[in-house]
Amino acid sequence: MGSSPALYFRQAAVLAAIGLLLSACGSFGDTESIKAANEYAVDCQPDKALAALDRAQQGGGLSSYLAELEKIVVLQDAGRTREASAALQSYYTDHGEAGDNHEDTEKSINDSLTQLRDQRLKKTGQKTCP
Repeated sequence: MGSSPALYFRQAAVLAAIGLLLSACGSFGDTESIKAANEYAVDCQPDKALAALDRAQQGGGLSSYLAELEKIVVLQDAGRTREASAALQSYYTDHGEAGDNHEDTEKSINDSLTQLRDQRLKKTGQKTCP
């Protein structure tokens, strides 16, 4: 069974976006800190995850951009909604993102939150932290 044209277009759009980010950032940055942050978040250690994401942001490159968005995911997962909302607004301000792009960004954040919780479920048997 072949891929639908819509799926092909979406995959091409994602690859193009990644290419643009890489060319804009120039490097991947501190990917090890991103990986560590994910492990900490899965293990219900949000403060350690946030510290690792801070290191990734300071490292520059694509990791810096990803870390900024992942912080919002970690904060939402930890139930720190005010901090997550403030971080999201700061992201929009810092990147001059127009209102019509907010929906895509928020969908990406929600998808990442779902993935985090799915990873936790596989590892611990629970989607959320105690």
